[in-house]
Amino acid sequence: MQFARETLPLPRAIEPGVEIVAVGDIHGRADLLDALLGAAAATPLGEPVRRLVLTGDLVDRGPDSLGALKLARDGGELIGAAETIGLMGNHEILMRLTLDAATPPKVGLAALRVWLGNGGDAVVEQMLRARLPKGEPRRILETIRAAAPEWVIAWLSSLRPHYVSGELLFVHAGVNPRLPLESFLSTPWDEPLDRVEEAGHWAWVRGPFLDHKPGEDGFSGYLVVHGHTPLDRGATRSHAEQVERFRLNLDGGSAMTGMAKMAILRGGLAEVVTASAR
Repeated sequence: MQFARETLPLPRAIEPGVEIVAVGDIHGRADLLDALLGAAAATPLGEPVRRLVLTGDLVDRGPDSLGALKLARDGGELIGAAETIGLMGNHEILMRLTLDAATPPKVGLAALRVWLGNGGDAVVEQMLRARLPKGEPRRILETIRAAAPEWVIAWLSSLRPHYVSGELLFVHAGVNPRLPLESFLSTPWDEPLDRVEEAGHWAWVRGPFLDHKPGEDGFSGYLVVHGHTPLDRGATRSHAEQVERFRLNLDGGSAMTGMAKMAILRGGLAEVVTASAR
């Protein structure tokens, strides 16, 4: 594993006395998450309190989503964090809608179709320890739900839509600057999939957020730490350019590139650490 580090001054700061280790999209690459947590554990504590924030999309596509979830669940203790805050990505939404028995069957079946088409098949096969079964979709849904470990459901149920520390807002995909921030962030996580508009949901938004060039107020006073869009899709060429736009993207495209990112945040400074598989 190789590591690259870059320190950036931020135009906004987290709360005093706190250090945040924020980890971006992992997509089943437990090896990359393990490497990042190891790097964080080896980094001396810079503030009295350390917190671990996972910005979502730990699962799907890669070979070991369950391993990634276990590392996320236990990662706070590994790095000396007083609290672990897991955020819900769009892939966790699809996974929870599919697996949670409290989700109505019709909604679960719709989520299952979308989830399997977006890399969820790798998680299902890992849970079943077998190839994805064929047959009537409702029966497949029942089989998958029966195989889902209780601790996985508990983890998914614990996830938050967003988290705020000082003047930094942590959210999976981003915000829409054309919409009032408070109402945008209050959009339910389980909005029916057939009603979800990408630009209107904090777990799916891209264009209006990535292309926006905010003024000195940033995004309603915040700098946004996010993931969701691998390597920013060319919207900016560097982390420094992202910070100029009052955001920091921690999606390294792990499943495609073999790279994952985290940021160690203290006050108004961010150290971005990129782990790359050899």
